[in-house]
Amino acid sequence: MKYHVEVGGENFEVERLASGVRMGAWEPEAELTRLAAGELHLVLDVANHRVFARRTGEGWRLTIRGRTFDVAVEDERTRAIRKLTGRSGGEGGPREMRAPMAGLVVRVLVEPGEHVEPGDPLVVIEAMKMENELRAEDPGTVGEIAVRPGDIVDRDQRLVTLATESA
Repeated sequence: MKYHVEVGGENFEVERLASGVRMGAWEPEAELTRLAAGELHLVLDVANHRVFARRTGEGWRLTIRGRTFDVAVEDERTRAIRKLTGRSGGEGGPREMRAPMAGLVVRVLVEPGEHVEPGDPLVVIEAMKMENELRAEDPGTVGEIAVRPGDIVDRDQRLVTLATESA
């Protein structure tokens, strides 16, 4: 699986391999272990790093050896979701979250009228035995919820409508 990573305005393509990861021509040995909520242990080419991670609306804020980095990561599935979710009413207008693939709605995590922030989970869809948590991209208020747990959805089917806030 390929990931598009942005760190401090620089973009990288990272590919996850069976044997580790590849960043350009570099294939370091990498191992990531979760220690506790928000704390990870990273081994990168035998160097040990303690990483503190906090989810932000746009990605992650990582602190490693006293240095803090804002990191945005987008996998191919997220990229497809972003392309499928389009504004239908301009800035501040309604935004529809659409199914990026056919699947089974496992959970609906919001209710009409609920305020959401970027990164807040909205719906979980199971496809090919994997759960895919779909998240809000913008702050807004949940409008119509077009699905419920147990529904089978088609690719590009409307799931949730958000009234987004103007920037």
